[in-house]
Amino acid sequence: MEDGFWPEQVQINEIVYPPKGTLGPRIQPNLQLVLVHRGHLTLTLNGQQHFIPDTTIFVLFPGGKEYFAFAEEQETHHSWLHITSSIPEKILQRLQRLEWPLPLSSTMLQLMQQALAIRPHVFSTREEILKTLALQMLWRYIGEGEARLTQTRQQHPAVEHAQQYILMHLSEDLTLEKIADVVAMSPAHLIRLFQAQLQTTPMAYVWQQRVQLGIRLLEQTGLTVGTIAERCGFQSRFHFSRRIRQVSGATPLTIRQRSWQHLQREDLL
Repeated sequence: MEDGFWPEQVQINEIVYPPKGTLGPRIQPNLQLVLVHRGHLTLTLNGQQHFIPDTTIFVLFPGGKEYFAFAEEQETHHSWLHITSSIPEKILQRLQRLEWPLPLSSTMLQLMQQALAIRPHVFSTREEILKTLALQMLWRYIGEGEARLTQTRQQHPAVEHAQQYILMHLSEDLTLEKIADVVAMSPAHLIRLFQAQLQTTPMAYVWQQRVQLGIRLLEQTGLTVGTIAERCGFQSRFHFSRRIRQVSGATPLTIRQRSWQHLQREDLL
Protein backbone atom coordinates (compact mmCIF):
# COMPACT_ATOMS: atom_id res chain seq x y z
CA MET A 1 0.00 0.00 0.00
CA GLU A 2 2.82 2.34 0.97
CA ASP A 3 6.53 1.60 0.77
CA GLY A 4 7.59 -0.29 3.87
CA PHE A 5 4.07 -0.79 5.28
CA TRP A 6 3.75 -4.26 6.78
CA PRO A 7 1.51 -5.26 9.71
CA GLU A 8 3.25 -5.91 13.01
CA GLN A 9 0.50 -8.32 14.03
CA VAL A 10 -2.77 -9.61 12.57
CA GLN A 11 -5.71 -11.11 14.45
CA ILE A 12 -8.58 -12.80 12.62
CA ASN A 13 -11.65 -14.40 14.17
CA GLU A 14 -15.39 -14.88 13.90
CA ILE A 15 -18.27 -15.23 16.35
CA VAL A 16 -22.03 -15.72 16.40
CA TYR A 17 -23.77 -13.49 18.96
CA PRO A 18 -27.11 -14.63 20.39
CA PRO A 19 -30.16 -12.36 20.11
CA LYS A 20 -29.80 -9.18 22.20
CA GLY A 21 -26.02 -9.69 22.55
CA THR A 22 -23.84 -6.67 23.32
CA LEU A 23 -20.15 -5.75 23.29
CA GLY A 24 -18.54 -2.81 25.04
CA PRO A 25 -18.25 0.00 25.68
CA ARG A 26 -14.63 -0.16 24.64
CA ILE A 27 -11.89 1.94 23.07
CA GLN A 28 -10.79 0.58 19.69
CA PRO A 29 -7.07 -0.27 19.95
CA ASN A 30 -6.27 -1.05 16.30
CA LEU A 31 -7.42 -0.64 12.74
CA GLN A 32 -10.21 -3.20 12.30
CA LEU A 33 -12.32 -4.50 9.43
CA VAL A 34 -15.66 -6.01 10.49
CA LEU A 35 -17.70 -8.28 8.19
CA VAL A 36 -21.38 -8.79 9.06
CA HIS A 37 -22.47 -12.09 7.49
CA ARG A 38 -26.02 -12.40 8.83
CA GLY A 39 -28.12 -10.59 11.37
CA HIS A 40 -27.45 -6.91 12.03
CA LEU A 41 -26.20 -4.55 14.71
CA THR A 42 -26.42 -1.02 16.01
CA LEU A 43 -23.01 0.52 16.62
CA THR A 44 -22.70 3.54 18.90
CA LEU A 45 -19.45 5.13 17.77
CA ASN A 46 -18.17 8.23 19.58
CA GLY A 47 -21.72 8.97 20.75
CA GLN A 48 -23.43 8.52 17.36
CA GLN A 49 -25.60 5.52 16.49
CA HIS A 50 -25.16 3.65 13.19
CA PHE A 51 -27.31 0.78 11.92
CA ILE A 52 -25.21 -1.91 10.22
CA PRO A 53 -27.19 -4.46 8.12
CA ASP A 54 -26.11 -7.93 7.05
CA THR A 55 -23.70 -8.61 4.15
CA THR A 56 -21.76 -5.42 4.80
CA ILE A 57 -18.19 -4.57 5.81
CA PHE A 58 -16.90 -1.53 7.66
CA VAL A 59 -13.68 -0.14 9.08
CA LEU A 60 -13.03 1.00 12.66
CA PHE A 61 -10.18 3.35 13.51
CA PRO A 62 -7.93 3.33 16.56
CA GLY A 63 -9.16 5.45 19.46
CA GLY A 64 -12.89 5.24 18.73
CA LYS A 65 -15.29 4.66 21.64
CA GLU A 66 -17.60 1.78 20.62
CA TYR A 67 -20.67 -0.04 21.87
CA PHE A 68 -22.22 -2.89 19.84
CA ALA A 69 -25.86 -3.93 20.26
CA PHE A 70 -26.65 -6.98 18.13
CA ALA A 71 -30.00 -7.96 16.61
CA GLU A 72 -32.73 -8.67 19.15
CA GLU A 73 -34.71 -11.13 17.03
CA GLN A 74 -31.96 -13.34 15.60
CA GLU A 75 -28.32 -14.40 15.87
CA THR A 76 -25.67 -12.16 14.34
CA HIS A 77 -22.65 -13.75 12.68
CA HIS A 78 -19.68 -11.50 12.09
CA SER A 79 -15.96 -11.85 11.55
CA TRP A 80 -13.17 -9.37 11.95
CA LEU A 81 -9.61 -8.49 11.12
CA HIS A 82 -7.36 -6.52 13.50
CA ILE A 83 -4.21 -4.93 12.06
CA THR A 84 -1.66 -3.85 14.66
CA SER A 85 0.68 -1.39 13.00
CA SER A 86 1.43 2.27 12.55
CA ILE A 87 -0.87 2.99 9.61
CA PRO A 88 0.51 5.61 7.18
CA GLU A 89 -1.50 8.82 7.19
CA LYS A 90 -2.23 8.60 3.44
CA ILE A 91 -3.92 5.23 3.95
CA LEU A 92 -6.02 6.52 6.84
CA GLN A 93 -7.13 9.47 4.71
CA ARG A 94 -8.20 7.19 1.87
CA LEU A 95 -10.13 4.97 4.29
CA GLN A 96 -11.89 7.94 5.90
CA ARG A 97 -13.22 9.16 2.54
CA LEU A 98 -15.10 5.94 1.79
CA GLU A 99 -18.78 5.10 2.04
CA TRP A 100 -19.49 3.41 5.38
CA PRO A 101 -20.41 0.56 5.59
CA LEU A 102 -19.63 -1.00 2.21
CA PRO A 103 -21.45 -3.96 0.66
CA LEU A 104 -19.68 -7.22 1.46
CA SER A 105 -18.38 -8.48 -1.88
CA SER A 106 -17.94 -12.14 -2.72
CA THR A 107 -14.19 -11.56 -3.19
CA MET A 108 -13.82 -10.01 0.27
CA LEU A 109 -15.79 -12.90 1.75
CA GLN A 110 -13.49 -15.40 0.04
CA LEU A 111 -10.40 -13.65 1.43
CA MET A 112 -11.82 -13.85 4.95
CA GLN A 113 -12.70 -17.52 4.47
CA GLN A 114 -9.12 -18.21 3.38
CA ALA A 115 -7.77 -16.39 6.42
CA LEU A 116 -10.06 -18.27 8.81
CA ALA A 117 -9.10 -21.57 7.19
CA ILE A 118 -5.35 -20.93 7.54
CA ARG A 119 -5.58 -19.60 11.10
CA PRO A 120 -5.48 -22.95 12.97
CA HIS A 121 -2.79 -24.40 10.70
CA VAL A 122 0.67 -24.69 12.24
CA PHE A 123 3.66 -24.12 9.98
CA SER A 124 6.50 -21.66 9.70
CA THR A 125 4.89 -19.18 7.27
CA ARG A 126 1.44 -19.02 8.87
CA GLU A 127 1.84 -15.46 10.19
CA GLU A 128 3.24 -14.18 6.90
CA ILE A 129 0.30 -15.67 5.00
CA LEU A 130 -2.19 -14.09 7.40
CA LYS A 131 -0.47 -10.71 7.11
CA THR A 132 -0.51 -11.00 3.31
CA LEU A 133 -4.22 -11.81 3.33
CA ALA A 134 -4.83 -8.89 5.71
CA LEU A 135 -3.13 -6.50 3.29
CA GLN A 136 -5.14 -7.93 0.40
CA MET A 137 -8.34 -7.31 2.36
CA LEU A 138 -7.31 -3.74 3.21
CA TRP A 139 -6.34 -3.09 -0.43
CA ARG A 140 -9.62 -4.60 -1.58
CA TYR A 141 -11.63 -2.52 0.87
CA ILE A 142 -10.03 0.69 -0.34
CA GLY A 143 -10.33 -0.33 -3.99
CA GLU A 144 -13.99 -1.30 -3.75
CA GLY A 145 -14.81 1.84 -1.78
CA GLU A 146 -13.03 4.17 -4.18
CA ALA A 147 -14.70 2.45 -7.12
CA ARG A 148 -18.06 3.35 -5.62
CA LEU A 149 -16.93 6.95 -5.12
CA THR A 150 -15.97 7.28 -8.77
CA GLN A 151 -19.14 5.45 -9.87
CA THR A 152 -17.32 2.93 -12.02
CA ARG A 153 -19.40 0.18 -13.55
CA GLN A 154 -20.64 -2.08 -10.79
CA GLN A 155 -21.69 -5.71 -10.96
CA HIS A 156 -25.45 -6.21 -11.05
CA PRO A 157 -26.71 -6.24 -7.42
CA ALA A 158 -28.57 -9.51 -7.97
CA VAL A 159 -25.40 -11.27 -9.15
CA GLU A 160 -23.42 -9.92 -6.18
CA HIS A 161 -26.19 -10.95 -3.79
CA ALA A 162 -26.39 -14.41 -5.32
CA GLN A 163 -22.61 -14.86 -5.04
CA GLN A 164 -22.69 -13.85 -1.38
CA TYR A 165 -25.56 -16.22 -0.66
CA ILE A 166 -23.83 -19.10 -2.42
CA LEU A 167 -20.53 -18.60 -0.58
CA MET A 168 -22.29 -18.49 2.78
CA HIS A 169 -24.39 -21.60 2.13
CA LEU A 170 -22.07 -23.98 0.26
CA SER A 171 -22.72 -26.79 2.73
CA GLU A 172 -26.47 -26.66 2.06
CA ASP A 173 -28.62 -28.15 -0.68
CA LEU A 174 -28.48 -25.26 -3.14
CA THR A 175 -30.71 -25.19 -6.21
CA LEU A 176 -31.14 -22.66 -8.99
CA GLU A 177 -34.70 -22.01 -7.82
CA LYS A 178 -33.63 -21.35 -4.24
CA ILE A 179 -30.88 -18.94 -5.30
CA ALA A 180 -33.20 -17.11 -7.69
CA ASP A 181 -35.82 -16.83 -4.95
CA VAL A 182 -33.28 -15.27 -2.57
CA VAL A 183 -32.49 -12.50 -5.08
CA ALA A 184 -36.15 -12.11 -6.10
CA MET A 185 -35.57 -12.96 -9.75
CA SER A 186 -36.66 -15.64 -12.17
CA PRO A 187 -34.17 -18.50 -12.69
CA ALA A 188 -33.92 -17.72 -16.41
CA HIS A 189 -33.13 -14.05 -15.80
CA LEU A 190 -30.50 -14.93 -13.19
CA ILE A 191 -28.84 -17.35 -15.61
CA ARG A 192 -28.65 -14.61 -18.26
CA LEU A 193 -27.07 -12.17 -15.79
CA PHE A 194 -24.47 -14.72 -14.64
CA GLN A 195 -23.59 -15.58 -18.22
CA ALA A 196 -23.27 -11.91 -19.17
CA GLN A 197 -21.15 -10.88 -16.17
CA LEU A 198 -19.35 -14.05 -15.03
CA GLN A 199 -19.44 -16.17 -18.21
CA THR A 200 -20.98 -19.06 -16.27
CA THR A 201 -24.29 -20.18 -14.80
CA PRO A 202 -25.36 -19.96 -11.14
CA MET A 203 -25.11 -23.72 -10.55
CA ALA A 204 -21.77 -23.98 -12.35
CA TYR A 205 -20.57 -21.20 -10.04
CA VAL A 206 -21.83 -23.18 -7.02
CA TRP A 207 -19.80 -26.26 -7.96
CA GLN A 208 -16.76 -24.18 -8.85
CA GLN A 209 -16.81 -22.58 -5.40
CA ARG A 210 -17.38 -25.92 -3.68
CA VAL A 211 -14.37 -27.42 -5.41
CA GLN A 212 -12.18 -24.39 -4.65
CA LEU A 213 -13.17 -24.45 -0.97
CA GLY A 214 -12.57 -28.20 -0.85
CA ILE A 215 -9.06 -27.82 -2.28
CA ARG A 216 -8.25 -25.05 0.22
CA LEU A 217 -9.43 -27.20 3.12
CA LEU A 218 -7.39 -30.16 1.84
CA GLU A 219 -4.29 -28.01 1.64
CA GLN A 220 -4.75 -25.97 4.79
CA THR A 221 -6.43 -28.27 7.34
CA GLY A 222 -6.21 -31.81 8.65
CA LEU A 223 -9.95 -32.49 8.26
CA THR A 224 -10.91 -35.86 6.82
CA VAL A 225 -12.00 -36.06 3.20
CA GLY A 226 -15.50 -37.02 4.32
CA THR A 227 -15.79 -34.00 6.63
CA ILE A 228 -14.54 -31.65 3.92
CA ALA A 229 -16.99 -33.13 1.43
CA GLU A 230 -19.86 -32.49 3.85
CA ARG A 231 -18.75 -28.93 4.62
CA CYS A 232 -18.56 -28.12 0.92
CA GLY A 233 -22.01 -29.48 0.08
CA PHE A 234 -21.09 -32.71 -1.71
CA GLN A 235 -23.41 -35.70 -1.47
CA SER A 236 -20.60 -38.03 -0.41
CA ARG A 237 -16.83 -38.27 -0.26
CA PHE A 238 -16.96 -40.21 -3.55
CA HIS A 239 -18.87 -37.39 -5.26
CA PHE A 240 -16.31 -34.93 -3.86
CA SER A 241 -13.36 -37.04 -5.03
CA ARG A 242 -14.81 -37.38 -8.52
CA ARG A 243 -15.30 -33.59 -8.86
CA ILE A 244 -11.80 -32.90 -7.55
CA ARG A 245 -10.27 -35.32 -10.07
CA GLN A 246 -12.26 -33.76 -12.92
CA VAL A 247 -10.92 -30.29 -12.08
CA SER A 248 -7.37 -31.03 -10.93
CA GLY A 249 -6.55 -34.44 -12.34
CA ALA A 250 -5.55 -35.58 -8.85
CA THR A 251 -7.24 -37.28 -5.91
CA PRO A 252 -7.96 -35.34 -2.70
CA LEU A 253 -5.21 -37.21 -0.83
CA THR A 254 -2.69 -36.46 -3.58
CA ILE A 255 -3.54 -32.75 -3.40
CA ARG A 256 -3.03 -32.80 0.37
CA GLN A 257 0.23 -34.70 0.16
CA ARG A 258 1.65 -32.34 -2.46
CA SER A 259 0.72 -29.29 -0.40
CA TRP A 260 2.11 -30.65 2.84
CA GLN A 261 5.32 -31.86 1.19
CA HIS A 262 5.79 -28.33 -0.21
CA LEU A 263 5.37 -26.88 3.29
CA GLN A 264 7.83 -29.38 4.72
CA ARG A 265 10.39 -28.36 2.09
CA GLU A 266 9.86 -24.70 3.01
CA ASP A 267 10.54 -25.53 6.66
CA LEU A 268 13.91 -27.00 5.65
CA LEU A 269 15.06 -23.97 3.66
